[in-house]
Amino acid sequence: MILPKNVEFILEQLNKHGYEGYIVGGCVRDHIMGIEPHDYDITTSALPKQIKEIFSHTVDTGIQHGTVAVILDKTAYEVTTYRIDGEYKDNRHPEEVIFTDKLTGDLSRRDFTVNAIAYNSEKGFVDIFGGRQDIKNKVIRGVGDPGKRFKEDALRMMRALRFSAQLDFSIEKNTLGAIKENAPLIENISAERVREELFRLIGSNHNERLELLKSSGMAEYILPEIFDVNTDLSQINKLSKNIALRLAYLFFDIGEKRLKDMLIRLRTDGRTISLASLLVKYGSDAVDDEYSMRRLINAAGEDTPLLTELICALQNRDADSVLKLYNSVSKDCCSLKELAVKGSDITALGIKGKAVGNILNSILDHVMHYPQKNNREELIAYAKEIIR
Repeated sequence: MILPKNVEFILEQLNKHGYEGYIVGGCVRDHIMGIEPHDYDITTSALPKQIKEIFSHTVDTGIQHGTVAVILDKTAYEVTTYRIDGEYKDNRHPEEVIFTDKLTGDLSRRDFTVNAIAYNSEKGFVDIFGGRQDIKNKVIRGVGDPGKRFKEDALRMMRALRFSAQLDFSIEKNTLGAIKENAPLIENISAERVREELFRLIGSNHNERLELLKSSGMAEYILPEIFDVNTDLSQINKLSKNIALRLAYLFFDIGEKRLKDMLIRLRTDGRTISLASLLVKYGSDAVDDEYSMRRLINAAGEDTPLLTELICALQNRDADSVLKLYNSVSKDCCSLKELAVKGSDITALGIKGKAVGNILNSILDHVMHYPQKNNREELIAYAKEIIR
């Protein structure tokens, strides 16, 4: 395994000063699977104080958990002391973190065997739980007693589903049984942490794994709305990986208001809520000609391509022909700000109050029917006809 030079340098420096150092977790798993790791987690027998003595530029990013960021070439590399977690009383956080000088103790506290593999250039792979074999067999398996792992941190149950979807792995029988047994514990996890795992699952290529959310028993505690949809889950995988689009498709059956309430409960950001709501609101619209496409652009603006993708998926339409229609009219006047007349032109005709907006909207509708007529002289003449 060829490591980035800065990662190798950190491991060498730890070893040079008499400490062990390994990369661990997702970066090792990804390498074994032939995936380029995005970042590298480093674990060591050195205590945080000793890490800071070895490296000149460090930041205490999680010192209470033994994590120090080593800064090299303006990039942060997190280095964490081997640790054993104390008792978990809230299914979320250990009461204390106990540092250890044994790698085996650190690996034993991790969630799944595929994430409990360590590596350095001197010792090679340290894989005491058979993670490499589980990667080969495409299996998610809890480390040790999976029920204990889930009682420690109930979010690990959602992580099992998310890894299953992202990696296209099955969940080992005992691990899945432990999820079903401990499903109610998911209520103890914050909405933000649940949402993050859920959205990663929905953004994966295997949304059919959402069935596990229902069959495991967790859905009734965190996502009861999923029982009221009849979406073909496998079809979501064909959509663009925009979370608002996928949410709108998945939960289209429950309607705009329930979707919005659900996303608020999951502490979703405002942009995603508003976009998903808009997509559901207009997802049933017919797009049969240039006029109807202009109306769609008026409603969705720059998000119209996402809306047309949703409409095509829901109505089983040919996406290429609808996109071609969008491209043919996208530069036409489709909003009030693009009209050749303004409110002041209407008030100059003696119109006041809400009537000004009503007339402008009528003019815009006229222009969306006849885009070539978007010039000031013709539109003022048309406004006069409306007023009469």
